[in-house]
Amino acid sequence: MAQPDWKGLFEWSIQQQDHSTDPSTRRQITEEDRKWFMEAMQSQTEDVTKRLRGIKGALDDKDDSDAQVGEKLKLLDDLVEIVEHIDYAKDLTHIGGLPTLLGLLGSAHAPVRASAAEVVATCVQNHPPVQMHFLEGGVLPRLLQLFQDPDPTCRRKALLALSCLTRHNDEAMDAFRAEGAVDLLLMAARDSSDPRQQRKALQLLREVFRHRPADVRSAARAGLMPAIADGIASEDAGVREAALALLALLVQHPGVVQAVQADERLKELLKMNEQRLNNLDIEDLDAERDQLALTEHILEKLDGGGGPEPDLAAAAPDATVDGANPDTGGQAPDQAPAKPSEEQPVMMLGPP
Repeated sequence: MAQPDWKGLFEWSIQQQDHSTDPSTRRQITEEDRKWFMEAMQSQTEDVTKRLRGIKGALDDKDDSDAQVGEKLKLLDDLVEIVEHIDYAKDLTHIGGLPTLLGLLGSAHAPVRASAAEVVATCVQNHPPVQMHFLEGGVLPRLLQLFQDPDPTCRRKALLALSCLTRHNDEAMDAFRAEGAVDLLLMAARDSSDPRQQRKALQLLREVFRHRPADVRSAARAGLMPAIADGIASEDAGVREAALALLALLVQHPGVVQAVQADERLKELLKMNEQRLNNLDIEDLDAERDQLALTEHILEKLDGGGGPEPDLAAAAPDATVDGANPDTGGQAPDQAPAKPSEEQPVMMLGPP
């Protein structure tokens, strides 16, 4: 079959969607047009599937020479771009891509491990069937191992993949919790040497507590409040926002309010942050306006007032792969919002 005219296909589709054009001037779609379009789509699908098989075969090569490692990194970059399309992520599972990725997550080369984790994250984000395929195929233990990798990039990519795997997936989140999610995330949230990891850990902690509010009690015993305080004290604006967003969720519950009221360091940091933000000029404040709203809300809650948790960008979980559209909050446009858990016990921080 002749190579499809992709430029012509694009221009034709734009013309059909141009509502400013007089309908009488639009060319009617003929049976020949339909046939051409379907052949073009079929050709594209066949080409991509063939490319996926070729990439998988090359990645399965056990050669660990520097040249081969460099080639694998290029192929993994290509793979990330391909599986951003959810249909191709599913195709990768059909041709046995998961065992290949599991092997690469255990590579002796840190860049390969990190790139493989990014492919995992891209495959599973906003795609429940692929999330379940990867979960049932054993990806969680490999990601947890990578989350404790000595290489910081590997840790960040593992955290990203965990965020994407558990996003809107109760079964994956429960499995993550059962493997000590809270303790692992608290450790990462207190590691100020890597602000990006610290921010992502705080954001994922927030999702864990949304899923299972009762986990706050064990987290409090494991150092939750000091971790939040460290985040608010961070020099990194993203870390501060993530810590404040987490605390804004928690102070909706009386037990947490009491714990914060008893924590002099945390209260002082909140007041200092509010004062710092109020002293900024208008231009600088624009970049940190969400921080101010979160801080004011938390302080109002501590004083016995305040309304519901602010609905701000800072509070949104960072569970999208680099390059993905964050405007959907990590959720596919046609995906129904996650149903809240029926069991929503009040968060209590005292002894059981």
